[in-house]
Amino acid sequence: MPELLQCYNTGCGQKYDPELNNAGTCIVGIIVFPDSCQYHSGEPIFHDAKKKWSCCQKYSTSFSEFLSIRGCTKGRHSNVRRAEPEKPKVCESNDLPTAPPPPVSTPVPPPVTASQPRPNATEPMLKLNVEITPSLKNMLDKMSVEKNTGDTGGNVANKDGEAALISPGTSCKNSGCKATYSGTAADSELCLYHPGIPIFHEGMKFWTCCNRKTSEFEAFMDQMGCATGRHNWTEKAARATNLAVSIASQSACRHDWFQLPGQVTLTIYAKAVRPDSAQITANQVRLSVSFEFGPNQPERYDKTFELFGIIDPAGCTVKLMGTKVEILLKKAEAMSWPRLEHTTPPASAPTGDELTS
Repeated sequence: MPELLQCYNTGCGQKYDPELNNAGTCIVGIIVFPDSCQYHSGEPIFHDAKKKWSCCQKYSTSFSEFLSIRGCTKGRHSNVRRAEPEKPKVCESNDLPTAPPPPVSTPVPPPVTASQPRPNATEPMLKLNVEITPSLKNMLDKMSVEKNTGDTGGNVANKDGEAALISPGTSCKNSGCKATYSGTAADSELCLYHPGIPIFHEGMKFWTCCNRKTSEFEAFMDQMGCATGRHNWTEKAARATNLAVSIASQSACRHDWFQLPGQVTLTIYAKAVRPDSAQITANQVRLSVSFEFGPNQPERYDKTFELFGIIDPAGCTVKLMGTKVEILLKKAEAMSWPRLEHTTPPASAPTGDELTS
């Protein structure tokens, strides 16, 4: 009896007689080879818990049932093991694709320092363009109406020929005069007043017009005027002849600032700025701001800013608003300002060689 061979066709697993496997049967002139082997010609596929053959698409979730699926192809038995599917080639370490380099973080550059020399602060000053906003116009119009409706009394012609309504008991606005308005006859009275300004220095008090010094405030207030003239019942009329009245009291206003790449915005908080008194000038490194403000007794703001960076005065503008003044400064170069004002470093102490030279 011939030795039986093991069939290695996938899904068969039987032993066969090689003589019967190789002999063919002639049927009607055609040789038909035996088809006693029933196997799977495809490959097993395992995916998402499903197990199937690629040749017949029969699948099962159980591995034992998968192995018992009958073959879908018939043919001869074979004692030759099927070649294993070619495995993916394992690349040598030298053949491995190089990983992309890690991203390089670009450091943030430091603030740009001034690249051009600082101009001289004594350059001529250019008057900046001033825009009066509607909010300030409305506020000034309202103040004017309230002032006009509050005046009562007789008509008195001032030095400018304007008619002003003066109420009895109004005091003369000339410095040092204590007269009060009692009617039109008061206009013909002689007025003694101080045309200068009061000075308070090291405990002494005096007027710049007559220079009579005293340490007592009451004695200073009782000093007789040194100049003669006519009474002025309004501050507007008194400003023409009284230096102390024409100079508004100095006041410090709060300010802040912020910057954009090409512009610095400076905001000064002051209510009811008088547009006719605003004097705002600048050169490349200096800004001078002066104006009167206040709804009642006018106050004056005067300040000069030594700017940190360089500006283009021709491109700067000013906006007068109801409660603030906004100054837009155009930078001459797009650099960051660490602060608004430039501070001069203190002079270094002289060395020994400098002292002996």
